[in-house]
Amino acid sequence: MGKNDQYVVHGATLKCTMGNKGATWRVSSNRKKKIHNKKVASIADCVPGVNLFPMPATFGICKPYASVPPPGNLCTPIPVGPWKMPYMTKDLKGLRPLLGRCFLTCGRGGGVITVKKVGQ
Repeated sequence: MGKNDQYVVHGATLKCTMGNKGATWRVSSNRKKKIHNKKVASIADCVPGVNLFPMPATFGICKPYASVPPPGNLCTPIPVGPWKMPYMTKDLKGLRPLLGRCFLTCGRGGGVITVKKVGQ
């Protein structure tokens, strides 16, 4: 099974097409469903300042803002809508679980946030 078909769990690594480094994901929407003793992420895990760590959680320098002095140049995600392409046939108490293929659009720099490593 490839990364695209695996569940995303607490500790997964994400990347943004407008940033220059990855960030670690924190699951906050689910407390019970686990894989390898790690909480499974859902479409609700897209809250700025909650789901990326350590703080300040960024994807490095945001390409469209590279010439702006810090902290204005940091690639701090501002999600637009929920995660796209979740697992549609299962749910975590009404929330769809994330798979490695999922992506999220960022309203700050126009980047696409994707899963680099699912964390399993």
